[in-house]
Amino acid sequence: MPIRVSNGQIVVPGELVAEGRCEVLGPHFSSGRRHYAKVLSVAVVEKPRRVRLIPLKRSYVPVEGDIVIGKVVDIGPTSWVIDINSPYMALLQVSEVFPRPTTLQRDLSKILKVGDVVIAKVLSFDFAHDPLLTIKESKLGKVSKGLLVEIPPSRVSRIIGRKGQVVNYLRDVLDVELVVGRNGRVLVVGEDSEREAVAAYVIKRLCEEAYVPDPLATAKQLVEEALSSRGDVGGRG
Repeated sequence: MPIRVSNGQIVVPGELVAEGRCEVLGPHFSSGRRHYAKVLSVAVVEKPRRVRLIPLKRSYVPVEGDIVIGKVVDIGPTSWVIDINSPYMALLQVSEVFPRPTTLQRDLSKILKVGDVVIAKVLSFDFAHDPLLTIKESKLGKVSKGLLVEIPPSRVSRIIGRKGQVVNYLRDVLDVELVVGRNGRVLVVGEDSEREAVAAYVIKRLCEEAYVPDPLATAKQLVEEALSSRGDVGGRG
């Protein structure tokens, strides 16, 4: 067997993933007939002689229980296909939209259409099957307003901050609500569009640098600069 890793296995740089005449996709290097991972990745065995390496630092890999922000990209007879900013497209079944079972025939495009944005929760994912989502729980569902900000999934923890400090600070000082998806999408909702824009600006700036020693202090500085430039002071009273 030329593939030396299992489906869904996390591989580290320099780890042997395959040997012989096989196809390795993604960041890797070869020495003779031996093929090694170049960066920290998850291995997806697509065929007996083909393996794909998905870099963990750049891609979102779904985890059960994650809150994600997705975009509807296709509609099937009983489900929606959701782009969750991942190599894996997710499925949202009709049964995970309505709080009670229904047998009525519905035009799904009248409920969620292509292009709609949803806040969802990952129900399950095991690499062998597409991720399954739900929007039946509280605070999940279709997004009707706000700004959507896209950031590298690896920077999500920076936006949240230690014990939620960064998110809470932005909420308090800018009077906005933030939904931080683990898949690298952040929804900013506020009554003042300019303050929404300031929050989006701060989030993007926080994610530009490879290393930010104190995300909360940096966020405060960015907010103060942005508010002073527009003659605004303070946040919610």
